[in-house]
Amino acid sequence: MLSTSKKNKFLFRNSENSEIKNKNNPKFFYTVSLGLELGFLIALPLVFFITLGLFLDKKFKTFPIFLISFIILGMLITFLDVYYLVLPFIEKRSQNKK
Repeated sequence: MLSTSKKNKFLFRNSENSEIKNKNNPKFFYTVSLGLELGFLIALPLVFFITLGLFLDKKFKTFPIFLISFIILGMLITFLDVYYLVLPFIEKRSQNKK
């Protein structure tokens, strides 16, 4: 069995060279913020439109109509939001290939 110091050395042997290990790296914070933004950008419109669809269906007693309509609308808005968030990265990558 490995001792604790050898075990830690084995588990973290490449951590000195890892960019993610360095929490002061600006790329790390940018990546984390982009991930959080993308997560909220996907989740919030869907939750909002599903809640709105359920509320309107309950109010007008037309159960699946508003729910399905607002799910489709929420997915469309989510797709467009993600597309416009990712578009600058796609354009930058295509310019670098030229």
